[in-house]
Amino acid sequence: MARKTRIEFPGTFYHVLARGNNKQVIFKDDQDYNVYIIRLKRYHERYKFILYAYILMPNHIHLLIETGVAPLSKIMQGIQQSYTYYYHKKYESVGHLFQGRYKAIICQRDTYLLELVRYIHLNPVRAAIVASPEDYLWSSHQVYLGYSRQPFVKKDLIFKMFSEDESVAEKKYWQFIMDGIDKGHQNALYNVIDQRYLGNPEFVERVKQKMKSQDQTEDQNREQNIHDMQYLLLIKKKTLPEILKIVTETTGVYPEGILGNSREQLISRARSLFVLVAARQAGISNKSLAEFLGRDTSSISNMIRRIEEKINRDQVLANYLDKVIKVLKV
Repeated sequence: MARKTRIEFPGTFYHVLARGNNKQVIFKDDQDYNVYIIRLKRYHERYKFILYAYILMPNHIHLLIETGVAPLSKIMQGIQQSYTYYYHKKYESVGHLFQGRYKAIICQRDTYLLELVRYIHLNPVRAAIVASPEDYLWSSHQVYLGYSRQPFVKKDLIFKMFSEDESVAEKKYWQFIMDGIDKGHQNALYNVIDQRYLGNPEFVERVKQKMKSQDQTEDQNREQNIHDMQYLLLIKKKTLPEILKIVTETTGVYPEGILGNSREQLISRARSLFVLVAARQAGISNKSLAEFLGRDTSSISNMIRRIEEKINRDQVLANYLDKVIKVLKV
């Protein structure tokens, strides 16, 4: 059976579940738990998602995430792969640590946010590992109670749903968690028809329509990419001397200037343009560019990064780029 399409667009609220392969233990000691938490912090800083809650159980994890610009797949790939690398290196193991794809349920935020936070934080109680959730160390519940300081967990967003007064909110939150202990497994937190969604029928339909619109946009982009690739294949036939000649004719900067070390603005702009076009349009490797310009590969990478950041702010450079690409495509 084909796997269902992963639903991903900015501002999506997910309940994520990842299990150890064949239910194997993925956290063997305190260091393992702490390393995974460090990974959460690292990728939160990199991808700027909102982390409402997490729990690390011996053989599985739960995360409650709202994405920003970066898709969930990129976030989870970074966290899971880096932790897997650490685990295999430490225990001298090989193979899959996690069981297939993680499970990601797209949820109706306003309706289910509090219930999901409670569901996640009560996992070790339901598993009979501890009698009370505050006794379990590897959970964002410790952050909510003030026992652990982890700014990447956005407890304030949850507390404000109880009260604007933090001390009052903390007490109400605590009571809310304790009230859930006797509820047991919440089957209502899952859609039995399609476990990609958790929400009322109107919410699910809105998500499906958004997904349909996204698919149509991706199809259009794919067609454009195919069209662009036809030109790119022609561009890739150009050599570095040929590209250098086109850039010098376009900018008026002599080849010696581009190949030299002058920091004069016009020359520096032409050099950056040459590197950008060669790397991004003609597909020439950084190593080849480094050898051609008499530099190391790291300086070429930095040059490309800086010029890509600058291109939208430098209209002269943007105009030169358009002209060079037009000539390359002839």
